[in-house]
Amino acid sequence: MSLEIKNFTVELRKDNASSINVTDDLYLKVDEGEVVSVVGESGSGKSFLGLSILRLNPSHISNIISGEVKIRCKSQNEEIDIMKLEPEKLIGVRGRLISMIFQDPNTSLNPVMKIGEQITEAILAHKKIPKKEAKDIAISYLDSMNIDGKSRFASYPYELSGGMRQRVMIAMAMVLNPCFLIADEPTTALDVTTSLQVLKLIGNIRKKSNIGVIFITHDLTIAKSISDRTYVFYAGHVMESGNTEDLINNPMHPYTFSLIKSVPSLSADYVPKQKLFTIPGFLKKDDFSKGKCRFYSRCFKRDDECLRDIPLKSFTDSGQEARYVRCIKVNNV
Repeated sequence: MSLEIKNFTVELRKDNASSINVTDDLYLKVDEGEVVSVVGESGSGKSFLGLSILRLNPSHISNIISGEVKIRCKSQNEEIDIMKLEPEKLIGVRGRLISMIFQDPNTSLNPVMKIGEQITEAILAHKKIPKKEAKDIAISYLDSMNIDGKSRFASYPYELSGGMRQRVMIAMAMVLNPCFLIADEPTTALDVTTSLQVLKLIGNIRKKSNIGVIFITHDLTIAKSISDRTYVFYAGHVMESGNTEDLINNPMHPYTFSLIKSVPSLSADYVPKQKLFTIPGFLKKDDFSKGKCRFYSRCFKRDDECLRDIPLKSFTDSGQEARYVRCIKVNNV
């Protein structure tokens, strides 16, 4: 069972004369029971990628130029390429084979509809069962999220705390037992304690259901705690990918190195009260341009050699897990 994304390029259009490839020739794979993190700064294209996998981005501003998103789902005995499906057939795939936890439950839940009815609606869209049975399933899933399903079934989103709303979103995402889950920064709007509870729930779901998870986050500390492998994303390109622990302990790309150094809990040489390390500049539209390394303008190792398209290359010693890096200075970091 696997979710494999190949040669995936998605264009974002501002008008007829202006466009950028927010994901560019992307390769990403998630196996059964595996959590894969996609990390990077805000604006790097992480959430856009998650929405593009499910073809949820509005067609008037985005265009999938090339690529495939193949789902091989053993439990459902299916193998499909999402990119080849007709629009009307996508409804039967979303939620059933692959589901998504959105970043902000406040904008994802219908504010004038009871939470139990929202979960029941998702069930009935895919299963021809009595409404009473769908309600019982919804209640059981709320219970599994540590929410009293019977008493909270008729609650509106505004009557729940932020953590409870996020757990409702997880229940909706999992109620059809999908093979794969995309979690788009599910802890962003939560406090530390509630974030830990949500992460624990996702970890328990992974163990119980053996589901494959794409976990989108800007927080490398979270990526380290939850994921098996990590893809470091910048301006639509994967800059580095590999085993999460190895990648954080031994970063090879200057961008990965800089991200880790800016997090005190991950930076080995951080001294308390020392000024925090920051990456100079900020991500700009020009960084998405072709003909140079996309991290060029902010990189401490840049020179004229970097002013060309640089492919993702394997830097793997015998017996080690695969590590891929998009950098010609990799041995000098």
